[in-house]
Parts: sequence; structure tokens; C-alpha cells
Amino acid sequence: MNSYIRFKLALTENKPIVKPYDEKLWAELPDSKLVDVSVSLDLIKSLHKRWATLLKQLTEEELEKEFLHPESGMKNLKETICNYAWHGNHHLAHITSLKQRMSW
Repeated sequence: MNSYIRFKLALTENKPIVKPYDEKLWAELPDSKLVDVSVSLDLIKSLHKRWATLLKQLTEEELEKEFLHPESGMKNLKETICNYAWHGNHHLAHITSLKQRMSW
């Protein structure tokens, strides 16, 4: 969700500063620990539908729009798409590896 919001900010503001967050601490909150995983899967499915619709419509000019991440500097959307694609594949590899180890 944060990534999607960062894109929307970059598209609607002039080089906004985005807020970093501690993913590990977020994962320890009750909504992460107590809610069935299916709720998260539904959420990410819907989020990705909206995000993909947005990304498919971006112009070359919009892909060059930037945001400032206080920890990693200025990023444009084109570069960020590549990073998130890698990041998503990285997470998928963790999931499939765990699935294999646990014989799920």
C-alpha cells in the first residue's frame, strides 16, 4: 500500500517527500497477527488491480516524476517500478521456498 501511495503522491505533487516505516514493527501489529491471511491476499489482489491499471496508463513524462525517500534519496517512477518488480519476485521466492520446505 505504501508503494501505491508513493506513486500517487509523485503523480499529484511536485517531488513529495515520502515517509519511511519499519516493516518489521508493522508486521507485529494485531491486524497482521490476528487476521486470517486470506484477508491480506484479498487486499493485495485488489491493490494490485488498481496499481496495474494506474501503471498501464502512465506516460513517459509521468514515469519521470520523482519523490524523495529520506533514506534512499530521489527516485523516479520508472526506476521504482523496476525496483518493486524485483522486490515482488524476491518476496515470491521466499514464499515458494517456505512452501517447499514445509511441504504445503
